[in-house]
Amino acid sequence: MKKIDITGQRFGRLVVLSDTGKKSGIHTIWLCQCDCRKLVEVRGSDLRSGDTKSCGCLRKEIAKEIVKKVMTIHGDGKRGREARLHRVWRNMKSRCYNPNSINYKYYGDKKIKICDEWKDNYIAFKLWALANGYQDDLTIDRIDGDGDYCPKNCRWLTLFENLRNRSFKRWGEKGE
Repeated sequence: MKKIDITGQRFGRLVVLSDTGKKSGIHTIWLCQCDCRKLVEVRGSDLRSGDTKSCGCLRKEIAKEIVKKVMTIHGDGKRGREARLHRVWRNMKSRCYNPNSINYKYYGDKKIKICDEWKDNYIAFKLWALANGYQDDLTIDRIDGDGDYCPKNCRWLTLFENLRNRSFKRWGEKGE
């Protein structure tokens, strides 16, 4: 069987640099450079069939995206249960965007929104929450009650602090 020179050809993220002089059975092993700059040796048949498209970085990126989507959809709780923080995020979205939500009239009807950074990205919300004092016994509070949910306008309070804060806002009283 005559060897076909594939030097310089691109296969997915890999560009073939040279024949290594090695064989795997009857298959030539090629030295390739991935778009991420890593060098890798690959069987020519795996390149041509599409079985190998990168040095492995593509698989890692796809896995990371899958994990991100699963966590965004299902939360990151244990044993199939939704994590409390994910529930906070989901309920925040419901209050602002779901007209069927019992609290929509206090949020969505008043044009309260969630910043683009958090709206469809649970991971971004989670990272902010954990870096800003989130604990399972705290509730999210908007500092400016007429403002949107965003990093600059949100904080974590106990339920008692949040209820007291809400009553001050509602009846025009001033806090201590």
